Amino acid sequence: HEGRVTLLQARHPLLVLSKGEVVANDILLDESIQVLVISGPNTGGKTVTLKIVGLFALMVRAGLHLPCDAESEMAFFSDVYADIGDAQDLARDLSSFSAHMTQMIQLLDEADRQRRGDGESEPRQWLVLLDEPVTSTDPTEGAALAEALLCRLATLGMKVVATTHYGSLKTLAHTMSGFANASVEFDVATLSPTYRLFMGVPGGSSALEIAGRLGMDRVLLDEARLKLHKDERAMETMLHDLQTTQRQLSDDLARAVEARREAEQAEQRAKAQLAHLEETEKEAQRGLKRKLSEQFSRARAEVQATVDTVKGEQKLIKAKAAKQRLFELEAQTRAELAPAGTPIPLEQLGVGDQVEISGLGMTGTLLETTQGKKRVRVKVGAGELLATVANLVGLARGQAAQSKPASVPSTPRRFQPGGGLGLDEQTVVDVRGRAADEALDQVVAALDRATMAAVPFLRIIHGHGTGKLKASLRDYLKDSPYVAGTRPGDRAEGGDGVTIVTLR
Repeated sequence: HEGRVTLLQARHPLLVLSKGEVVANDILLDESIQVLVISGPNTGGKTVTLKIVGLFALMVRAGLHLPCDAESEMAFFSDVYADIGDAQDLARDLSSFSAHMTQMIQLLDEADRQRRGDGESEPRQWLVLLDEPVTSTDPTEGAALAEALLCRLATLGMKVVATTHYGSLKTLAHTMSGFANASVEFDVATLSPTYRLFMGVPGGSSALEIAGRLGMDRVLLDEARLKLHKDERAMETMLHDLQTTQRQLSDDLARAVEARREAEQAEQRAKAQLAHLEETEKEAQRGLKRKLSEQFSRARAEVQATVDTVKGEQKLIKAKAAKQRLFELEAQTRAELAPAGTPIPLEQLGVGDQVEISGLGMTGTLLETTQGKKRVRVKVGAGELLATVANLVGLARGQAAQSKPASVPSTPRRFQPGGGLGLDEQTVVDVRGRAADEALDQVVAALDRATMAAVPFLRIIHGHGTGKLKASLRDYLKDSPYVAGTRPGDRAEGGDGVTIVTLR
């Protein structure tokens, strides 16, 4: 930014090299500040602050690193003018006042030539540093001349930093735009400077206190205080109170910033600990789930071994024979109780014919021909079943007109095994729309029931979806002790959205 000087925690380069610990200060002159007036006691650091700004301006032009925080900003000044120290010259008959005035006149002449143009296309950026301008003369006239000089330099667009003890210059920040105050601190308790710079607050000179610190006679100092005007004593007291308040505010702000930093660090640590606890809990849950799965797998293997043992016994053979005899008696009874009429042979059935599903007591409409197929789709009520062709009975046309189809839900019915039904009707497991863990639990339970009922296979409807549910179920089935093999369903069975499981 043009003309902006924002130096954070700035330190004088020579002090950094020669001293172990240096008091760092913030020096702030944004675009709205044209003249910064620094006041305060002698030996307090006013001139050092002036030199920091000048050195930094030259170091930037030379491409050198500045001893300040990385967030600092330093404008580029094409011209840097400094009037610091005593320019008295006996050889040229120049007093201190005359020497300073000569330099001010040269500066104003140079600025006037720049203003007239002198062939330059772009105006130059000036930085002017004045250490107690217009001193060594009558204080009243000197203060008036210094005020007029600072106002002229501000009008010319120069960036000015000046130190002073003149009270009238300290009030410019409250009466003129573009002016700002700063002060160096003096600790009255220890009668010593702290070298801290406070922006926005004027400072007292504390001349009597410093004289006392240097060893001046106390009686003489008391006499001097009595000779001070009441208004001057009140001004010094007010400036001291302002500095005390500013110091307290600065200390409170520093503590607040530190407390906020510690609070943010504590919050980050708490978040990290919470994330660690959550991850630990998740890992514990995953470990528990793996352990339970292993235990369940061992239990199922033991159950399967027991089932294999039972299958080898003669009692199981007799049970299967009794079950087959029960199926035959059921078919014979249904044939005897069937209404009069000649049923249509299976090979003559066509799409739209009415059929009865043996074992379910349901009638429905045939949705596809039976030629060369083991299973066909039958519409029952508002739903649809995949029925075994061997379990279908074609109804005569007249008989079909009198029959009332059974009411079924809109989705295929699921039946418990062992009822003498066709394989598709008694072994369907529908896990569509379920989460993988929930679907796996449902399939495992169905495998347990099917194994105990000696059902030869299981039809699992999982749909297509993203394929994750299908892959998860098929991965589990490959290692299940109940399963002899798996295959995707054919087109009539539901295609790849169905897995047919052959049980041991």
